[in-house]
Amino acid sequence: MTFQTAVDLNQGFGVPGELFDDGPHRAQPFVLDSSDAALNVFGRAFTVVSEGVAEAGGADAVFAGILINPKGHASYGTAAGGPLAPTLTLPNDVPAELLSEGSIVVTLPAAAAIGDLVYFTDATGVLTTTAPGAAAPANSTLIKGAYVDRFTVSGAGLAVITLAGSPRSGEPLAA
Repeated sequence: MTFQTAVDLNQGFGVPGELFDDGPHRAQPFVLDSSDAALNVFGRAFTVVSEGVAEAGGADAVFAGILINPKGHASYGTAAGGPLAPTLTLPNDVPAELLSEGSIVVTLPAAAAIGDLVYFTDATGVLTTTAPGAAAPANSTLIKGAYVDRFTVSGAGLAVITLAGSPRSGEPLAA
């Protein structure tokens, strides 16, 4: 056996959907009711369908928040892997917490820098980013007050976004 000769500086720091710090945050309970339960993924954006009900994505709707607290839910596994397979997806018709204010670990599909604005894809709730002043991604909605806060990523990967001043109930998403 040999001695360790190197220490990686980039350690894993969280799971998508986990709160990043213990600072102030605001979350509300909603029952998930997406068009496809496979869209109910931790760290994705949701909009209000009706009182107390939210769906992944959603164009021209009231922002409900980002699905959080993956360790607080029972894992139902996957159809392919069985009941013990790891998953970050929840079925429909379960109550879940949606964050509208605070700092959260999310998965971003492409490179992002600190200060980038955060959008979500209308059809799926997948988060995307652009630099301030850049054109908005196609078929997406800006999350008011959301920005990449920590951990610049050079490709797809984990980052921390902060939601500050997000719309409140009844306030439209559009600027």
